[in-house]
Amino acid sequence: MRIGIAAENRPLEKRVILHPEELKSLTHRHQVLVEEGAGLGVGILDAEYSVAGCIIAPKEKVYGADLVVRIKEPVAEEVRLLKPGAILMSMMHLRCAPGLEKNLVRQKIIAVPLENIKDPLGRRIVEAVQQTGSIGMDYAFKLWGKDPSRAKVKIMGYGNVAQGAIRTAVEKLASVEILNRRHFSRMDRHIPGTDILVDAVNRPYRRNVAKETPFMTAGMLKLMKPGSVLLDLVANPEYHAPIETMKPTHMKDPYYILDGIYHTALWGWPAMDAINVSKRYSLQMAPLVRAIADKGLDKAPLSIRNAVVRLDSGERVI
Repeated sequence: MRIGIAAENRPLEKRVILHPEELKSLTHRHQVLVEEGAGLGVGILDAEYSVAGCIIAPKEKVYGADLVVRIKEPVAEEVRLLKPGAILMSMMHLRCAPGLEKNLVRQKIIAVPLENIKDPLGRRIVEAVQQTGSIGMDYAFKLWGKDPSRAKVKIMGYGNVAQGAIRTAVEKLASVEILNRRHFSRMDRHIPGTDILVDAVNRPYRRNVAKETPFMTAGMLKLMKPGSVLLDLVANPEYHAPIETMKPTHMKDPYYILDGIYHTALWGWPAMDAINVSKRYSLQMAPLVRAIADKGLDKAPLSIRNAVVRLDSGERVI
């Protein structure tokens, strides 16, 4: 099988999905094409991939492979480079990305969204979930700009993402309070005095709903002191976040200020720790890519087959 390791294309995105060490076990049986400069952001030279048996190639050849692997979803121009019937493995979040879904259907691509690959207990196999919470929490403290031990932090939710944020806040000796469903209907009671409010609620995205009812409305911003921080660790699409005034941000502009309150909802928090997260993904991804390459998609482990979205046959994501 021809495997393409694509470079990431977002501004300031430095990660790469697979490292040379993990690719060595593939190159003796399969042709592995690595896009030029794909690893430079995390300090991996093209020569290191070559030593591992990979072929350094331009974007067009990489996207012409049978299996194309990357972290973030490809843009429209990159989707057009994929050959019909090819397998794409990347983060996709197709329910939130109808444009990407449409492009993949048009190109007849077999999609394997990384976020859909789960073990028998329903846990994601390719993930940096708690790291997301930790990295986001650390960035929120930087925006707040004061001694973290003086901060009053309130965290909405108690899942894996929230646990990463909780651990980081506790390590910095901040005052931490967890808010759950019974608190969400009366957020006006919990916002006053809060220095950093964290949204770690993974609310299912519904395409047929133009705007979800927020837990924290725009009018509640006035309950916070200027310079306070709203941190969204989930980055729901605009008008679907539990915080009404929140919209996804990106590495180039990771925050904005509205009514004196910092808002940050980075679409891809792990990108802020490119080196460590890249290695984590590489170790998680290597067995999955090897299984598809050696056995074919139809005989791959159930965790992979259950994640497949057959956009090559016109299947729509609802």
